[in-house]
Amino acid sequence: SSDDVVNPTNAITRYVDDSESDIVYQISMSKSTKKGDDVVTIGVHELVLNEKCPVFDDDNCEKVFVSVEFLDYPAEYLETPYALVKGEPNTKYSFDFQTECSVRDQPKKQQLAELVEPRSSGEIKFVVVAEPPEDQPSLDCVDIGVATVNAKQLLHNQTDHINQSIDVYGMDDQKKVVGQMNVTVSIVQALNKVTRQGQNVRRIQS
Repeated sequence: SSDDVVNPTNAITRYVDDSESDIVYQISMSKSTKKGDDVVTIGVHELVLNEKCPVFDDDNCEKVFVSVEFLDYPAEYLETPYALVKGEPNTKYSFDFQTECSVRDQPKKQQLAELVEPRSSGEIKFVVVAEPPEDQPSLDCVDIGVATVNAKQLLHNQTDHINQSIDVYGMDDQKKVVGQMNVTVSIVQALNKVTRQGQNVRRIQS
């Protein structure tokens, strides 16, 4: 529903800064009116891929974007709105994408609570995706790397992950670092709320 994700509005600019050899996509965000413990903020700010990334060896990979895997939100809600043209290794791609996911309804609260349960990995995944040329409609997008933020660690440390860099690992070899990504995950208030509610329910039931 429109309540689930506060999507960006207005003032969209896309340009290439030749002086820095950086590829930039900028987007201004609408301000949230929701309570902090009812939303999770997820952002993808910058991406740098190094020479070990397979995207540079594949002529069928023309652009890159990032898709976030969080709860049961559809991919189109949590992917950068634009794919940016593939540059040289160590080019900085600036997406400046940030959105807020509502966790007010009971199904979302349940999923959020399950994210930090013992049997869960606790991982929120940021997947780097390569897009084929527009004149090759038969080709599919390819996942080329993944970075993760662990919600369990954020809850344990009581610290959100704001504009911090994380390693991007190859899909075929998840010990090989193929880049870095600067991201935001603001989730601790929402996790505190659902874990408190879960503890209260268990006390009542016992």
